[in-house]
Amino acid sequence: MRGGWRVVAALALALPVTAAVAQPGGRAADDVPRVEVDDLPPLPDEGDLGSDTTIAVSAAAAAEEDVVVGAAKREQSLGNVASAVTVVAGDRLRRMGYRTVAEALRGVAGIFVSDDHMTERIGVRGLQVLGDFNTRILVLVDGATVNEPWGHFAGVGWDAAFSVDDIARIEVIRGPVSSVYGTNAFFGIINIVTRGATESPRMWGRFTASQYQAAAAAAGFAMGSVDKQVRGSVSALTRSGETLNDPELGMPIDADGAAAVGAGLVGRYQGAFGQLRFFRRQRELPYAPYNSELGNPDTRNIDTQFMAEGGYTRELSDRVTATGRAYVNGYRFRDFLVLADGSGTFTDIGDAFWYGAEARARIGLVGEDTLGVTLGGEATIVDTSSESFYVGDRAGGVIVETPLDAEGVYAELDGSPTGWFAFTGGVRVDRNSLLEDRVSPRAALFASKKDQYGVKLLYSEGFRNPSAFEGFFDDGTDFTASPDIGAEVIRSYEVVLWGRPIGGLTLRLSGFLWDATGIVEQEEIDLDPDPLVDDLRLQFQNVRDLRSTGVEVEGSYRSSAGWLAFGGGAYTKVEGFVDPGDGSEPPSEPVPGAPEISAVLGVSSPLLVDRFHLSGEGQVIGPRPTRDDTGMTPDIETYVGVSLAAYAPDINGFDVTLGVRNLIGKREQVPAPEDFDRESGSVFTLPGEGREVYARVGYRY
Repeated sequence: MRGGWRVVAALALALPVTAAVAQPGGRAADDVPRVEVDDLPPLPDEGDLGSDTTIAVSAAAAAEEDVVVGAAKREQSLGNVASAVTVVAGDRLRRMGYRTVAEALRGVAGIFVSDDHMTERIGVRGLQVLGDFNTRILVLVDGATVNEPWGHFAGVGWDAAFSVDDIARIEVIRGPVSSVYGTNAFFGIINIVTRGATESPRMWGRFTASQYQAAAAAAGFAMGSVDKQVRGSVSALTRSGETLNDPELGMPIDADGAAAVGAGLVGRYQGAFGQLRFFRRQRELPYAPYNSELGNPDTRNIDTQFMAEGGYTRELSDRVTATGRAYVNGYRFRDFLVLADGSGTFTDIGDAFWYGAEARARIGLVGEDTLGVTLGGEATIVDTSSESFYVGDRAGGVIVETPLDAEGVYAELDGSPTGWFAFTGGVRVDRNSLLEDRVSPRAALFASKKDQYGVKLLYSEGFRNPSAFEGFFDDGTDFTASPDIGAEVIRSYEVVLWGRPIGGLTLRLSGFLWDATGIVEQEEIDLDPDPLVDDLRLQFQNVRDLRSTGVEVEGSYRSSAGWLAFGGGAYTKVEGFVDPGDGSEPPSEPVPGAPEISAVLGVSSPLLVDRFHLSGEGQVIGPRPTRDDTGMTPDIETYVGVSLAAYAPDINGFDVTLGVRNLIGKREQVPAPEDFDRESGSVFTLPGEGREVYARVGYRY
């Protein structure tokens, strides 16, 4: 990241000087003087800058938004990355008053997030498999994988393994990237890049409160330089939640609470790097899945995870850079389901412990950028187990142990033989001792005129092997294992047009076709061959194929005066195909939870009265089908949400945010998976989040 931050520093320092000298009104002239970036100091955090440095902050954030590291495990510009990418800079996070990554993702074109009061579930370009715990999105924090192997869960809301206060930027990388990362990089990647020591205050603290009896606190420290630093943070949350009224449930529900703690420690010493992270989240389940008792706060999920990673990067020569890293991680899921029939409390425990190592090298074959290759290999040892029993009768429970190992090797060749043409081509081969082996290619062609406009032609394949929960979980009551389950596979074809028609404005138009096969979903099966006896269980199976075809448009704008605007949307035709079993061509059918239209628009003002930014954001999610294919339940209506925030970055060392989410107050209706069905019948929709007013106050030293 050193090179990227030198560019940021150059822009940050050169632009305000030019603005002050060339134009007294604060506008920068076109002939910005050149500065030797090697001679510049590190860029400070925008929170440490005074109110007269709006142009510096704008320039720094704009430069930050043009750098991507998650798509190929190395720095790339947006014009030469083999995906359609959005970078949400830290400046935007704070101006818009986002409290979680999930809230930030709602402001990204083609992305929608549904909160069913169990977790926030990400949808990409119309695709969001009901009941999915973000298993088809690879979530990274500083390059380390967050998705765990027992259930492939990755939280992005109050259940995330990172605090929004630590984040420098969020990279949203659309489409499969299995050619570099292997499994789980299916619909895309969310790469969280945390703030370095030179971007953070030496010490800081922040407190958040909202109307839902919610309180959160976070604090951290940072010391050192770019190459020699240590930083850490801790956070805690308690949240009583909303009172929920749903006509289908027939009663108000108060059991919507959550509590979480987290901590992180990150260090770097020249080429060596490392991070330690821990979080624990407890979430009450107001909608009572698996026929548990409505409104009982003892019905809940608990997630606990620790992450440890360390490595070393070394420049072996002018053209060869090598990186090695090793990791050790652990995860435990536990639920408590107070059953509605009065039979007691049932609990499931899912454990995972995994460790591994990766080595990769970047080799410049011809010149600095003319031709290069990235080579790498990774090996992981995984030990998972499940245990299910009635509380008080552990001896009568079911235990399933599922150990496995996985290896992958990858290579990616990239080059820029002329000033206007570039290419990338790569492949990864994955082996799994228990599940499927896969080969995942990726190729891209780029044509551009410097940084003014260009076109990308993209092709990639991805896969996702089922989790231990999907393939081997058996609780003796509701679920049975699915030993014949296979991998999901996706192929992506995309054309991207991008341009910068005027200073500060970036536009992108994408046309895409995603073809996914073997999508894993829950099915109800009868284990007893006797037709007079029902032994109905849930089993994960490769149920359907999905196809998403559409267009996506996105734009962002920053002015030297301090204006920030972003927006975009996607139109998608999502089709599902289920094999009829008679050899005929499967007909197309609606896909539950898939909207044709999603759109977002956000605007943030310059500093008003030299004190605060005023920001607003609107979101639209079009109609969505439910699981009910009888026509008795209508599609979910279009949802329109508006949020406002006022952010004061510096009031005598304090930063203050006042905001309201979902100002209109009309709840989004969320498509419900089979988990929430009752013995009395199916539940097809659930009410999402209501209006919430909140305040945040921070102090830095």
